[in-house]
Amino acid sequence: MRYFCPACWRHFAEDFDRCPACGLAARGLWDSKDYVDKLIAALRHPVQGTAIRAAWILGQKRQARAVRALIELVGRAPDVYIATAGVEALGAIGTPEALTFLEALVHHPAQMVRAVARRTLEDSHAQEEH
Repeated sequence: MRYFCPACWRHFAEDFDRCPACGLAARGLWDSKDYVDKLIAALRHPVQGTAIRAAWILGQKRQARAVRALIELVGRAPDVYIATAGVEALGAIGTPEALTFLEALVHHPAQMVRAVARRTLEDSHAQEEH
C-alpha cells in the first residue's frame, strides 16, 4: 500500500497525519472534502490510471463543478489517454463551457484527442435533437 500527499503527490509506505515532504495536514484536508472534491484532486494524481478513473467518474456523475479542473487536465495531460479521458468527461457533463472547450479541440495536434472531441460533440448534438 502506498500513501500519497494530495498537495505534493509524494508517496510513502506509511500514512501520516502531516506530509513529511511538504507539511500539509493531509488527513484533515481529506476529512474536510466531499467525494467530488476528492475526485477533482485525483485528476492531478501521478498514477495515470487514477486520474483517468477520476475523470471517468466525474463524467458519469455529470459534475459541472469539475469542468474547470477537467479543462486544466486536458491542457496539461502528459499523454493522449489522460487527455481523451478528460474530453469524454467534459462531453458527458455537457455544460456550455465544456462544449465550447471541446469545439476548440477539434484542431488539437493529437489525432486521438481530435477524434474523441469530434465524436463527443456529435453525441452531444444528437442528444440535443431528441
